[in-house]
Amino acid sequence: MLEKYQEKNQKFIERALKISKKLPIASVYPLNEEALKGAILAFEMGLVDPIIVGPKNELNKIAQKIDKDLSLFEVIDVSDMQEAAKKAVELAKKNKVKALLKGSLDTSILLKAVLSKETGIRTNRRLSNCYICDTPFYKKPLIYTDVGINILPNLKTKVDILLNAIDVARSIGIEKPKIAILACIEKVNDEIISTLDAKALVDMAKEGIFKDAMVEGPLSFDIAFSKKIAEDKKFSSKVAGDVDIALFPNLDASNIAVKQLELFSKAECGSLALGATVPILINSRNSLAKERALSCVFAKLYYENILNK
Repeated sequence: MLEKYQEKNQKFIERALKISKKLPIASVYPLNEEALKGAILAFEMGLVDPIIVGPKNELNKIAQKIDKDLSLFEVIDVSDMQEAAKKAVELAKKNKVKALLKGSLDTSILLKAVLSKETGIRTNRRLSNCYICDTPFYKKPLIYTDVGINILPNLKTKVDILLNAIDVARSIGIEKPKIAILACIEKVNDEIISTLDAKALVDMAKEGIFKDAMVEGPLSFDIAFSKKIAEDKKFSSKVAGDVDIALFPNLDASNIAVKQLELFSKAECGSLALGATVPILINSRNSLAKERALSCVFAKLYYENILNK
């Protein structure tokens, strides 16, 4: 029996399943039960065709524990994490896979292979990670960024993070995303860099750099997500209470926020990192199989609606 998803995510799954061809992906070193189950679940849902990269004997042992038949899949037998990451990137370079699904290896090992100047699949745009979340306490899908890669992004990096997030939004059907550039206050303060960056990004938006996106900032979190609070504070905003994309000032803020969302508001999140020639699916190490499969849903929609156009 396949997993049940929350209402907004279920609609994305239905949309992805209307794309007849399965997306070829590399499942990179899935050496725990949830990681291997995630790739197989996405296959069983009719979303992807996985090539599994890792030590075959150990993978077979895990497959037996979860009662899955590994003979259904191509398995590339490599012994360690670094070799698995390099092999997966090689598959992407050869156009044999259209996405990389992180297994149980460290994110840094996978990204080192992805970003290698000699053999990697980097592009001119900075790599950044979006979490696409369905929480019952918010009326629509919510994209948090950057969650997981850029520690203290400068203004140039934030431009790329926003461009990546806008592509994610459009891939799931949000043509004119409303974007909140978050800070601790909603006023520009020369001593708070995040507010200066927010003003600069809003100015860039006015020049058309972010196409049809509506960009506001700096916005405090409460104003961004509550129209009533914005009105109470007499803050005029077209984004307040209707955010599609939240850009956080740094990795501390975004990582804490998304974990609060998952723990306290029952959010169900998929992950999509852009900035390479194929999307990289970087779920947390403790992510369940259904969350890893959900990332495959977003990868398939991104490939169909952005890369394949």
